[in-house]
Amino acid sequence: MSLLLEMKNLKTHFFRKKQVIPAVDGVDLVIQKGETLALVGESGSGKSITSLSIMRLVPSPGGKIVSGEILFDGKNLINLTENEMCRVRGNDISMIFQEPMTSLNPVMTIGEQLTETLIYHQKLTKNEARIKAKELLQLVGFSRAEQMLKNYPHHLSGGMRQRVMIAIAMSCNPKLLIADEPTTALDVTIQAQILQLMKELSKKFDTSILLITHDLGVVSEIADRVVVMYGGQVVEEVSVDELFDKPLHPYTRGLMNSVPSMEENSRRLQTIEGNVPAPENMPKGCRFAPRCKDAFGWCHQEMPDLKHVSKDRSVRCFLYEEMEGRK
Repeated sequence: MSLLLEMKNLKTHFFRKKQVIPAVDGVDLVIQKGETLALVGESGSGKSITSLSIMRLVPSPGGKIVSGEILFDGKNLINLTENEMCRVRGNDISMIFQEPMTSLNPVMTIGEQLTETLIYHQKLTKNEARIKAKELLQLVGFSRAEQMLKNYPHHLSGGMRQRVMIAIAMSCNPKLLIADEPTTALDVTIQAQILQLMKELSKKFDTSILLITHDLGVVSEIADRVVVMYGGQVVEEVSVDELFDKPLHPYTRGLMNSVPSMEENSRRLQTIEGNVPAPENMPKGCRFAPRCKDAFGWCHQEMPDLKHVSKDRSVRCFLYEEMEGRK
């Protein structure tokens, strides 16, 4: 594998009156060509703002990337003009949003929305774009693609709308597909079909996927590596096999223990006590310390660094640091 995207010390802040809210606070991550990386964490952990930072779609005014680098195919996306970034969006990086009903235009047919994308990015004629749109709908599983082109979004079920969103996202053969909670509003059977479709398209077009989710079942189905976020920071980076075999960070262990198990007969699910801290009110020291059963004195005083504990694994926790000189 070769490197596709590298994020270095990314900081995205929101400014409200005299407050500075660090939604993403020093995130490092890499995505290799052809791999699927899952970004995992509770709501408010910074996952979606990280993905919107890559797309340069941070809500403005109020939100801003204040420092760091996002290197995509060797280009720093932060330094691109808006016109240059418009050419990257859709062509090289596409995004599937959480709720397809609000992402699709309700007053345009599916055909109009697909062909608009193809005409703008691929410079196709209207007839060429319509032929390509039909092929894309067939690719994502619509047997009556010609009829589907004439339908409006409200004619379709949630799963069908999500398939249309995937067709639009894949229309320009992007190098990176960002999927923000793509199966949240779907039932389990449709979830499995959408995940299988994403895997097949990723393999067919050699597209990398950044999957934003809080569902570890989805992670186990599709991901190669996992980055766990908490309080706007990366707390663990690990392969999917190691994640399920032996999670290290106390927060990651808490997420894993909260998943229902078919093998255990316990009546109550384990929970992580407390809530994710508000970005404007982060605790001193480790951000997870107030909720952590393993926390000790230093956890409440100093911020642990994200340290490599093996070749392909990193964790932000004093339990895995050499504590020389600290008593």
